[in-house]
Amino acid sequence: MVKNAFHLKETAVALYEDQKVAAMFRPLACATLDAVEITETDVILDVACGTGIVSREIHAKISPTFPIHGVDLNADMIAMARHVTHDRPGAFEWHVADIENLPLPTGQFTKVFCQQGMQYFPNEITALIEIRRVMQAGGQLITTIWGGASDFFIAMSDSVSKHVSPEVGKRFLTPFSYKNADKLTEMLGTAGFGAVTRTILMVDRTIRNPDTSIKNEILGHPAGLQVLDAGETVVQAIVQDIANACAKYQVGENLVVPQRTHMFIATAT
Repeated sequence: MVKNAFHLKETAVALYEDQKVAAMFRPLACATLDAVEITETDVILDVACGTGIVSREIHAKISPTFPIHGVDLNADMIAMARHVTHDRPGAFEWHVADIENLPLPTGQFTKVFCQQGMQYFPNEITALIEIRRVMQAGGQLITTIWGGASDFFIAMSDSVSKHVSPEVGKRFLTPFSYKNADKLTEMLGTAGFGAVTRTILMVDRTIRNPDTSIKNEILGHPAGLQVLDAGETVVQAIVQDIANACAKYQVGENLVVPQRTHMFIATAT
């Protein structure tokens, strides 16, 4: 589903869940759900689900009649999704699978969510055709894609480039480097979707306890181990660079950095 170079391993997945989900992916999921009408009778699929934050927020909001299905290629992400939802038996079904070969029947879902996954699909049209296959006609696909890097990640990339290497620094901008947003409406049409709308969501990334959390933001990235290998002195220099660059976003004891994202909603025809 995603490029192997961007897979997180077990330790990084724990940091991702504790840090990145709380700081950004939960607020984005909530903002997305506020913009979409969902009902208890919707049959819901969450693709590139990661640790399942969209699915969990949907369940908290409406308690759907049918289990919410989540799919991700990263087995460690799915293991974490299962772990954090073990107290809600029957509410979720988690699958390790490739987006181009979903282990799901044709015409099942009325709502499909894809939060920050499209930019990692090797072939967007192939992925979209497979998503359309498992959807009911008239169902909606809701996908979000970052609209460029925030100042926080620009500072992170710049500092890692300086202290580690430009190649590693560039990897920290990968999630924000999707080039086909302006082509996505056409790709959706090719894959069997219509009535496409595109809007902008602004969501705050809140970095609580920056002295600790900035380091966790770095280490929760697939390139984080390469930074850690450079030594603790380097890690702390990068943390300080980021804190200095983002000082204007200090709100009390936290950093609150705005992040722009595109949201596409398309109807299965």
